[in-house]
Amino acid sequence: MGRCAVLLAVVLQAAGQVAYGTWLTALPSPLFVCGTFILATSFFLVVSGRGTTKGAWKPLLLLNAATTLSFLSFFYALKVIEPAIASAILVGVGPILAVVIALVVAGTRPSATRLAICFGILCGCAILAVAAASGTAAGRSVALSGVVASVGTGIGAVLITVASKALLDRGWQSGAVLAHRFYLILPVSFLLALASDPSSVPWSASLVWIFLAISALGVVGPLYLLQIGIKHTDAWTVVVTMATMPLVTFAMQGLSPAYAWTWLTGVGLAVITAFIMLDVFNARSLRKSIAEPKS
Repeated sequence: MGRCAVLLAVVLQAAGQVAYGTWLTALPSPLFVCGTFILATSFFLVVSGRGTTKGAWKPLLLLNAATTLSFLSFFYALKVIEPAIASAILVGVGPILAVVIALVVAGTRPSATRLAICFGILCGCAILAVAAASGTAAGRSVALSGVVASVGTGIGAVLITVASKALLDRGWQSGAVLAHRFYLILPVSFLLALASDPSSVPWSASLVWIFLAISALGVVGPLYLLQIGIKHTDAWTVVVTMATMPLVTFAMQGLSPAYAWTWLTGVGLAVITAFIMLDVFNARSLRKSIAEPKS
């Protein structure tokens, strides 16, 4: 059940990213984020809003700020670059930032293997930045802003992990962490939506239905399925399955009339995915060697 939930979350999220970039380009991204997370907040507060403890406002504030950074940046990136590129850079930022945090906070120097992995991911991100700049009609500066937004998304995702762990260590339930992470993103996205002139959107019944479908099936649904998957399967399965997200997204782009497969994007995705998998396997082997009893 857990593995199926994580796999379905990856497929739905990838499909939602491609669908958003295909059919909702006329919609300001803050407006989509605001509407989507009104739905998400209402759903998760009802389903899993309990299980909190007092005295945890600092990690809760970090969680809300990181969530705001991550999702607003990501949905902006989806409007100006390919979903697969945005997804790959998001995934690739994680190991690099983890090395920086460990070095700054704990003074832990990375191993040669970890440095090689970070260098490989950076090479893959550079290839994708070139692919983004050459594959959009909006202009190189706009495409590079999407790359920067994807990096911001990755930074936000890492901070979400840090804040979530801090709340779990304080006795919060995992469902409660998910339910209480959207308080800041709602007013911020609402103000940005007002500033982006929502009256200029060519509203129609079909656009509203597409909006609701992508919000529910491409964002809220995957978040809930991932929560189920984390609860019912091991962390290794979750990490490996989520690492395939850029490749799944790239495959689904071929089904959209708004995107075309390019060899440069494929090379960049392959490089990042390969080094992400190497990092995952390396971390697992290190944990096994530490856990094994010494004779």
